[in-house]
Amino acid sequence: MRPHQSPRSTAVVTGLLLLFTAVIGLGSVRRPYGEIVSEQELSPPPGAMPIAAKRFRVAAFNIHSGRDEKGEENLTRTATVMEGFDLVGMNEVRGPSLLQSRNQAEQLGIKLGMAAIFGPSERRWFLASFGNGMLSRYPILSWRSRPMRVAGESSYRAVILARVAMSTAAATVIVVHVERGQMGDFQLREISDLFAQVRAPALLMGDFNADAAHPELLRISKLPEVTDALRSRSGDQIYVKGFVVSDSGMIANNASDHPLVWAELKYSGAQAKKVDPDRHWSGSAPAGWGGGG
Repeated sequence: MRPHQSPRSTAVVTGLLLLFTAVIGLGSVRRPYGEIVSEQELSPPPGAMPIAAKRFRVAAFNIHSGRDEKGEENLTRTATVMEGFDLVGMNEVRGPSLLQSRNQAEQLGIKLGMAAIFGPSERRWFLASFGNGMLSRYPILSWRSRPMRVAGESSYRAVILARVAMSTAAATVIVVHVERGQMGDFQLREISDLFAQVRAPALLMGDFNADAAHPELLRISKLPEVTDALRSRSGDQIYVKGFVVSDSGMIANNASDHPLVWAELKYSGAQAKKVDPDRHWSGSAPAGWGGGG
């Protein structure tokens, strides 16, 4: 005979099943991540920071979540591609998981001995699941991350705005990942407006998912003081203002489905005279990003 099950126990089991189903349903939904503001200075490990450097090697890399074209994940291989750079802007960075408490930017920072930040663009399973990142051999003085906008609504793409003490001056660094199609057109306008507002020295890097001939990218390249560091038709780009580009290129690799793009920079004459890093925004934070620190 089957054991008798009381109505109360049946109700409890049914309730737990419904709760479990609701949790799974809510957790599996992809949601835009909100804004993050951090005024806490992040420094690389002792001995990692270049002293009074006159040239900087910077890179932009869509790491494809540390996976190669076959979908095999290997962050050690990803880190190898980024060795030797002073500053790296990253896209398609995975957040922490139930099995890994560190996001991929932190993991790569540990491997390379660099300060790391993670700017999530979406939330899933109640965690910051996906977004952008940045690695630096220089102190990251403050940083912000927020969703990009489309018709006033948040999207599943975000932009990082950071202040980095690069040798004798503090530079503004923007890391971005843009959607494709019409949504991307709106986001490219947002980014070009943002870069137009920030003061030199500044860098704009990331995966723009657009040909360099796109009207908004042409607009960026024609802004005062701005140089298109790569002068290529790649969707991965680096733009700078207040810097002189001495060399640049792409590195094909087997760690991602994207190349790593890089540039070697030095401050222009006017910027090189600055001796004290401005640690905050000095009241000149771009419109929509709040006041200074």
